[in-house]
Amino acid sequence: MPHASDLPNFDVETAKGTPCVHNPLGVKGCSEVGVIGSPPAVINAIIDALSPLGVTDLQMPATPHRVWAAMHAAADASAARGASTPA
Repeated sequence: MPHASDLPNFDVETAKGTPCVHNPLGVKGCSEVGVIGSPPAVINAIIDALSPLGVTDLQMPATPHRVWAAMHAAADASAARGASTPA
């Protein structure tokens, strides 16, 4: 396990950027940057888990009712396809 003493010394500097002209503080927001990828990842994980049941799409938010409805809609669609297929 590396320790801080194993790392080389380095200098840290702050570069002055261009201030934002849309607010009095001149700051720019970036609060959503760290969380913007997680909702689609969760939805994709749910779809992957439900794909054996025929679920191919699920809209956010993934409420229990929406997940249940998607499962039943996929089952109904599968049954309808099976009924319309000639024997």
